[in-house]
Amino acid sequence: MSVVTLFVDSQNASSERRFQKSLTISELKMRLEPIVGIPSSDQRITLLQNTTPVCEIFPSEDGTRMLGYYPVEDYMVLNVTSANPSAPQHLNFNDDSQVEKFVMADEEYDKLGNTVRAFKRRHNMGRFADAKSAMSIDEEDEFKKEAEKITLGSRCEVTAVAGELNRRGVVRFVGKTQFRPGFWVGIEYDEPVGKNDGSVDGVSYFKCAPEHGSFVRPDKVTVGDFPEEDLFDSDLEEM
Repeated sequence: MSVVTLFVDSQNASSERRFQKSLTISELKMRLEPIVGIPSSDQRITLLQNTTPVCEIFPSEDGTRMLGYYPVEDYMVLNVTSANPSAPQHLNFNDDSQVEKFVMADEEYDKLGNTVRAFKRRHNMGRFADAKSAMSIDEEDEFKKEAEKITLGSRCEVTAVAGELNRRGVVRFVGKTQFRPGFWVGIEYDEPVGKNDGSVDGVSYFKCAPEHGSFVRPDKVTVGDFPEEDLFDSDLEEM
């Protein structure tokens, strides 16, 4: 069974296709119709070698002839146009400016419940996300509300990352810093588990012993009755 690879070209399509030479012209046109958007009865096919016409297949020609009847070879071009003078020749499927569009007022769209916007609103996504996850958040005021609940000198416990113990200490600083935007809490830990002495990049925010100071976000800090405990002392029996 002989198969030929051809380029199909029209005003609305350009693609590479494989056809059997045993296809009748009627069958070929039926296959071309959904590709080029021209009814099979109206198709005028020009066979080209590169840009040079080799022959033409008119709608009036015998549709029982096979494609192999014509001098067709691999990588030739089937240029398909409409032979119907009443057909809308100007219609270009690739030019959406020629298509009449449905336009809905933004207020009406906002009232619908089955739209992408409604879905995002229900699931707090995109511009409907809460303040902390929204891209438009003012970084300078990040964690301001949490910081307002924390007072200097309070005993506190800092939530540690997974796999580590929570750490206890005293709140020594609450406010904005120069190293990162938003609000931060400076902690003087009871044990040497910190990262600094209350200074970062040469700027002092509070004073404490080396490796006892650290800065964390307010949402990681819980103030309350957290007495000092010795992390290095344990009543557990160890081998």
